[in-house]
Amino acid sequence: MNRCKKILQATPNALLCVLGAIVFLLVFYTLAYRTPLTEVWMAPNIDNDEVIYNRQVVSVITHGGPQGYFGYQETHADIGRFGTWGPFLIWMYALPGFVFGSSVNTVFWCNIFFAVVGLALFAWAVRLKVWQQLVFAASLVCLWMPIDMVFCGSSEALHYAMALTIVGASAALYRRFSRGWFCVAFAACALETVFRPYALLFWAFPLVAVWAGGKRRRIVCGAGAAGSFALALFSMTKLSAPYFSGGGMDFSGLQQLARRDVLGAVQYELARAAKELHTAWVGGIQQTLQGDPQYTGIGCVVFVVLLAVTIGCLIYDIRRGRPRRFKVCALVCVGIIALVLVFMYNIAPRHLMLLCMLMLGAITVENAPQSIVYLPVLMILLLPMNVKRSSLSSWFPEMGDQITVVETALTESVSARDSDDPWDYTLAYAYDDDVYHGYLYAVPAGMGIEFDWNTYLADETQPIYSRYAMVNHGTDAEARLLADGWQEVVSTKDLIVYERPDAVQ
Repeated sequence: MNRCKKILQATPNALLCVLGAIVFLLVFYTLAYRTPLTEVWMAPNIDNDEVIYNRQVVSVITHGGPQGYFGYQETHADIGRFGTWGPFLIWMYALPGFVFGSSVNTVFWCNIFFAVVGLALFAWAVRLKVWQQLVFAASLVCLWMPIDMVFCGSSEALHYAMALTIVGASAALYRRFSRGWFCVAFAACALETVFRPYALLFWAFPLVAVWAGGKRRRIVCGAGAAGSFALALFSMTKLSAPYFSGGGMDFSGLQQLARRDVLGAVQYELARAAKELHTAWVGGIQQTLQGDPQYTGIGCVVFVVLLAVTIGCLIYDIRRGRPRRFKVCALVCVGIIALVLVFMYNIAPRHLMLLCMLMLGAITVENAPQSIVYLPVLMILLLPMNVKRSSLSSWFPEMGDQITVVETALTESVSARDSDDPWDYTLAYAYDDDVYHGYLYAVPAGMGIEFDWNTYLADETQPIYSRYAMVNHGTDAEARLLADGWQEVVSTKDLIVYERPDAVQ
């Protein structure tokens, strides 16, 4: 026992926080999943966003960036070849990706890395005692979804890690100003704002932490917020491919307001919000409350419960004259962003979980003693709904062999051509043509992917600039390609890849 104490005393706190984060994630994974971590194969376990992230990341690792275009409906960014999320998020993943290598699971391993860093930085910055770390870990388990999303191929783990880093570094700054923690908070806020522009609001955390430290620090925070938001807008408009029409933010109400149609704008936004709330209710919340958990319902219930806990802690702190600045920051961010999601976007649980990470970070910093009350509440209300043991996908030959065959054929075809045209390194994917997204892992590293609706590819009036197209057998999209003289490159049980003839421009 004494020897263990000596070893712990000699170990830096930061290293202990890292080890604690690793142990926590490993324990959670072991309890939540049956699949051995080393046997996870993401291809059958993804959706379109995840495979697009992966193919862009591996293109940076192997070629310094995409050789072809990433986009939707045969569009691409005004500058560069990256998809809807632009180059900054992809490069953020590529940095640790150089260590993990280019594979189907690159983003998966990067997500675990980011989660470890975010959890460790938060615990280290806030100086959580062992019992506080256990309370924080137990609270995360109650929420479940933010940790569950670490073990996937999307980018949510990075955003959640950024949120914890922002709150933790701001808490360290409020305790005592440090250039190091200020740089950490500044960098985390700037990056998250570039990744998701609504994170501009997150600058409130370092701003309130340094507010009493002088005008210069406030100016630096303000300049950072303005600069990162401007860079985010530039990335969205110039460095990112446009998304499907109608799939992004809805600015119709603001456009009506700009035309001075105030009444029309108000009516439109209220009708849109009512429709969005009704969709969320019938699409998941109602079933979840009736004992049949659904993805949207779970996200909304977790959000509402943690929001109520945070508001309860705030009321308690106001009555007792206790610290509350970070909870106020969190609730302001949550309130504004939630309204934006309802009125202009959609009620996406992944965005709600980002707001939950802000609230959980705030109450962990300011209300650790009150956890004796709120932790049982979280356990009673959320654990029965959340706790489940499931499996992630592992390699199986029926799909894996087809991916290998397609990748080999495409690699040979692309290598045989010496071209500077990015479209010659781009494959059009017939979205909604019943070819599973995971087969896009067969697209060789460096090639671009255009997500085109199958109806778009089937419409002879729509141009196809991509050199290659992946469609299903016997579909309208395939019929259009054959009518235009496209030539077969490779055919498998579940898909067929065609190449545009040289004569077709």
